Amino acid sequence: MDKLDKLLDRMTRDMTYYFIAGGLAEPDGLIRTVEFFLSFIDKGKLSDKLLDEEIVEDALIHHMPKHMPLFIDESFYAYQILLDLYSALFHEKIITEEECKNMQYFLYLNKTAFLTRMSNPNYWSKTKLAIMDEWREGNFEVEDPYNIEHYDLDEPPKKNLPDNILKFPRQYQDENKVTSYFVRVDLKGFKPPIWRRLLIPAGISYERLHRILQVAFDWEDSHLHSFFVDRTKMIGPNDLEMPQFDEKKRLIDEDFQEGAKIEYIYDFGCDWTHQIVVEKAVLDDPIQPESAVCVKGKGDTPLEDSRGEEIWKPFDIAEINMKLDYE
Repeated sequence: MDKLDKLLDRMTRDMTYYFIAGGLAEPDGLIRTVEFFLSFIDKGKLSDKLLDEEIVEDALIHHMPKHMPLFIDESFYAYQILLDLYSALFHEKIITEEECKNMQYFLYLNKTAFLTRMSNPNYWSKTKLAIMDEWREGNFEVEDPYNIEHYDLDEPPKKNLPDNILKFPRQYQDENKVTSYFVRVDLKGFKPPIWRRLLIPAGISYERLHRILQVAFDWEDSHLHSFFVDRTKMIGPNDLEMPQFDEKKRLIDEDFQEGAKIEYIYDFGCDWTHQIVVEKAVLDDPIQPESAVCVKGKGDTPLEDSRGEEIWKPFDIAEINMKLDYE
């Protein structure tokens, strides 16, 4: 197996994870991204042109937006895959670690232009416009693919800051401090609906939120999982090898604003998708809860690994709350 075959084999495995975790209709768009990018840069020869910033920039913000059809959700994952491409090039010893970091940073600097143009028909060729129009008329569940309002496109480049600033102790406590959240969590795809309303302490990690949801829906924590915020941020365990944010380190407070919607996917085979809606942030509660509480809920939950079979676990709010005391 030559270098290109090894690279594509590694990338195909990575793209399968993105396809499953991101809930994309199919991985073809991500596979085409790598092939299209490599073909334009150096016809797949893995030459030094992959490190030529002028050529890479031309591919990112001119050639790909003009000719490559992808929906906005696919475009975001395509950008992530291009970052992973350079990681794969490093792991296959085709480029050095320093070259990998430099090119990933260069891609980062061009992220805004790439995603903006991939979502703007004004930058598309007539052929791409025709393909996108044809796709939109098909049986695709498309949610305003040209609207990038909710995508984090304007984040500034991250640079090293001096580590010589002393933090002085606070002289007063913050007013209007959030102490807990009321959230409703729906297990999508069921009628009548299956849902739980939870009171969750503020300041907890996504890892703990994962454990709370496992108890609330009587799962067994025997499969992979991940969180998605605004379809642009992926949060999960490190052993998943692909999340942007480590669930042990990221706090829910960074994303839990009233009205926020967050997806939690459990078991990438059965694809149990939960929609978390932050209904209310509780302020200045003198008795801050130490554990989550299931306030209300409806619907028995499917048995683990039972997709396609009518096998159910009965909803027992008392048992759920007893278990939540230990989470």
